[in-house]
Amino acid sequence: MSQEKVRVTVGMSPPILLVDYSHSDTLNGTAVVRVEAPSSMMGHASIDLVTIINISHSKGSSPTTGALSGLENQLQNALKFIIRQLGDDERLPIVAFNDQVVKEHTTSFSELSGINCRMALEKKVDGLVAKGETTAYKPSLEYAVKLLDDRADQKRAGFIVLISDGSDSKFKWREESIAASDPIRGVLHKYPVHAFGLGKPHDATALHYIAKTSYGTYSSIGDNSKIMEAFAVTLAGIKNVVAVDTCVNIWSGSLQITRIDSGGYTRRAGGSGHGILIGALYAGEVKDLIVYFSYRTGWWSRGYHTTLNGVAAGATYRDAPGRQTTSTDTFSTSIPIHVSDSSSPPANPCPPYPVVLQQVVRFKVLDLLTSLVMEFLTLKEEAGGAVHGNKEGDDPVLQAIAASMLQKKWKEFKQSDESWKDAPRRFLDLGGIDKDISAMVDILNQGGLGLGCIYSWMSSYQMQRAATATGLPPVAPTGGGFRTPAMEAMVQEAHRQLAEEASARDDAGASMVVCKRAVELLDIINKRFDLWHKVDHDLPSSHQQQEEGGDSESRDLSAALRGDVSRARQHDIYLASDQAIKQWRSFLTSVEKTRGHELDK
Repeated sequence: MSQEKVRVTVGMSPPILLVDYSHSDTLNGTAVVRVEAPSSMMGHASIDLVTIINISHSKGSSPTTGALSGLENQLQNALKFIIRQLGDDERLPIVAFNDQVVKEHTTSFSELSGINCRMALEKKVDGLVAKGETTAYKPSLEYAVKLLDDRADQKRAGFIVLISDGSDSKFKWREESIAASDPIRGVLHKYPVHAFGLGKPHDATALHYIAKTSYGTYSSIGDNSKIMEAFAVTLAGIKNVVAVDTCVNIWSGSLQITRIDSGGYTRRAGGSGHGILIGALYAGEVKDLIVYFSYRTGWWSRGYHTTLNGVAAGATYRDAPGRQTTSTDTFSTSIPIHVSDSSSPPANPCPPYPVVLQQVVRFKVLDLLTSLVMEFLTLKEEAGGAVHGNKEGDDPVLQAIAASMLQKKWKEFKQSDESWKDAPRRFLDLGGIDKDISAMVDILNQGGLGLGCIYSWMSSYQMQRAATATGLPPVAPTGGGFRTPAMEAMVQEAHRQLAEEASARDDAGASMVVCKRAVELLDIINKRFDLWHKVDHDLPSSHQQQEEGGDSESRDLSAALRGDVSRARQHDIYLASDQAIKQWRSFLTSVEKTRGHELDK
């Protein structure tokens, strides 16, 4: 059975052009070029995943002991999840850094074959401690790329994960701030870098730039429970790569292609025609590129006149590292021209494809958010904000201004944009985007991870690939937000493991509570014994009365008293024990009911 190929299709809008017979005119239209990766893969494409971790002191770590914050402890658990999900023939070097690579916490390439190898790597993760006061991304990125470049075995696909909760104090990661000749551009173009920003202090602007330039994704995480889910989404993607070095070629024999909207994917340098570099494709992924075209009509007689060659597309790619380049089948379209009797035919008689309209709106919203971010960064610098770091979480006033700006821009967009207003008439629901923008406004007003949330949304829609943003509405379990079936499956596995860990902690906690209650009840009985022991000790014994010369009547009275005390002791201890048993049974019943409710949840 041969490997299923990547598919490229083209949808034109409109499929028929109506033109005015009385004069020449320029007609404009749109088409969508869709790239679909196979939903499954033959065999298993192994990966080398270099994981770069910022261990400089964050706001949550102890500057004296180096103890990690709660968020970072969750990070350790998420890293162990990755270790356990990788195959025996895959490798996970860990690069720890602050403003340079920290060698004592850094590992080299080694396969994860056997439990001892995995346990050794997990022990290395457990040994991570905060070290250093400043953060710089360049040294660790250069180190990670060199690790991948210097591999003797290049059969595995190389990827990089960058995890940071701090701001880069050494370098300004902005397109306009990095010279065209700066070597860091070449470094970022070699391997996809998937960046994860943890907590409010992290440098969202820098991490988004690094991810976008390298064709990776950026996720903003402020909630402990989201870390493992975010890692699961990314890991499931890169473990299911079905094509690398993918390039989509678009052309037309009759139409003039005026523009191609491809989000975060760029045009191939030096190539002829319109070649868009896609890079790696995950199993089940879909990429939609919007093609804008124009055509100049002539002086034609009425009726059907000609058929134009519409937009055509194909792609080249490699289905695994080291294999030969494969070409997709070419998909071509045609457009019949009908010359109308009317002197004023409709400009666009056929409705646009819903997928065209949807992607047009997405790209317009991306442009809106990009302009908002640029205005915000300019405003921050003018207000004396940090040039390098991402300090917006520390300035609620700037956050509130950004929220107001976004709310105003979004209202104006919905009122003026024809594509947005046309969506309901074409039975296209864009309410998810509206909810996302509203959530961004709320997060900015609350002084949270506002800019990080916006950048994460932008990263996901630029690359048409799943990313995680704390604060946005939850992703639907039906694969919304660009999630593939493999991603959904690994997210479910992550949730299952989290539930098992929580259950184990609850069981341990419940056992401690039960033991503590048992000790308390036994202590009550022991105290009754101690009390009666004291009463017994204070009563004169028969031997003592004989020595003191007491008469027989006194001795008989003393014996009767001791008998009464003994019966009272037995009865009292019986009642105390019976009460303790009842309390114990009631306590166990309440524990079981509570545990049952937690399991139901």
